[in-house]
Amino acid sequence: MEDIEVDFEVEPVERAGSIGFGVREVVTLKGNISEGERVRLQRASRYCPVGQALTKGSMVIEDEVQWRSGEITAIPSSLGNLPTLDGTLPVIQPGTVHGSYLLDTKEYDEEGVMQHEGEAKIYVETQNLTHTSRWTLMAGHSSPGLIPPPFPSAQAGWAASTATTLSRLLPLSDNLDPRDIQVEVGVNISGGRDQAQGSAADGRVVHRNAVRRIVAPGNPRSMPIEAIQAALQRDPITIAYTEGGVLLDEQVVVD
Repeated sequence: MEDIEVDFEVEPVERAGSIGFGVREVVTLKGNISEGERVRLQRASRYCPVGQALTKGSMVIEDEVQWRSGEITAIPSSLGNLPTLDGTLPVIQPGTVHGSYLLDTKEYDEEGVMQHEGEAKIYVETQNLTHTSRWTLMAGHSSPGLIPPPFPSAQAGWAASTATTLSRLLPLSDNLDPRDIQVEVGVNISGGRDQAQGSAADGRVVHRNAVRRIVAPGNPRSMPIEAIQAALQRDPITIAYTEGGVLLDEQVVVD
């Protein structure tokens, strides 16, 4: 394989039971690639850790809340009789993502064995209320400290999504400041790169345990745990992590 590029189209999905958005994916492989190799690479892209988390519902989430007053408790996973929250979540705007592999960033040891797969440059474009916004990001597998790996970057997005959901849905008042909301995420990624690559190549789902701590304003009386639980169950990324459903369409083509 001479090169690889990935394109995503993100679009809002407004239908009952959806998470509010979906992704159409096109992976372009460049080089003299057989059909068997294409199928193997397609399987690997479907079952990489980030892909599994968002499309296979592979995350096992344990939630806890710590109020600013100091109390800490686990958040039940069962639905129960939860309150109906009046807030609304922001509409996901259409956007595109283009990722290109930086081949020269692969790292090898003295014997020529690849130690790190290298980096990717990602271009993100999306609409907002007044104009088009663009960002350039870097991610990948390089020596520690150079750039963020993909899976931790995805967890940062999950934490940001959770914080946004809570700030929009929780019943806040003059005495409950949304700036007091904080989200901390810890994920067990035991097995490392070799296990992740092996499961991706085999097309095997690996369930990963995650602990998410919500730091909430007020105390258990002014901010009931049932309201926090109800808000978390409407968070789009949380739904994808536990149920899948992000991918609307997928293509792997050889150029």
